[in-house]
Order: sequence, then C-alpha cells, then structure tokens
Amino acid sequence: MPCSTIKLPGGGFAIVRHAKGRFPRCTFCPAIHLRHANEATLLCDFVVGKTLGGAEITCDTPVCSHYAKHVGPDKDFCPKHSR
Repeated sequence: MPCSTIKLPGGGFAIVRHAKGRFPRCTFCPAIHLRHANEATLLCDFVVGKTLGGAEITCDTPVCSHYAKHVGPDKDFCPKHSR
C-alpha cells in the first residue's frame, strides 16, 4: 500500500497509508466490459468554447488509445467529436 505525508498545523506531519489510486477508465469502452475497460491515457482536445479571456475550452473526455482519433501532433479527438 502506498503512503502519503500530510503536513499538520504547528509544523508536524503524519504518514497515512491508503489504497492505490485507480486509473481513469475510457468513456467509450463498452459498459459490458467495464471491469476490463481500457485505461484512459488521453483526453479529447476538441475545442468546445472559449473563456472570456480567449483561452480555449476543450472537451477533456477521458478516452483510451483504441477509441481516440489522432488528428495532429499531440491532438486527439473522442469518437463523439471525430466525425
């Protein structure tokens, strides 16, 4: 089991044991195979809007390499936006 160090008020610290973190699962892997769903190693980069400051807002749906559509250097779309 992994451990984490937590700073406490007054300068002390605590060491806490916890369960291993789970990886994000692909949104598009079939629900029937959810136990064996692929690890979502990518996020959808499709632009869905802009902030008031002009920064792009992307879809950011977790998707595995099997369902992702590679559309450019370091740019991948989910099946919903790759049509």
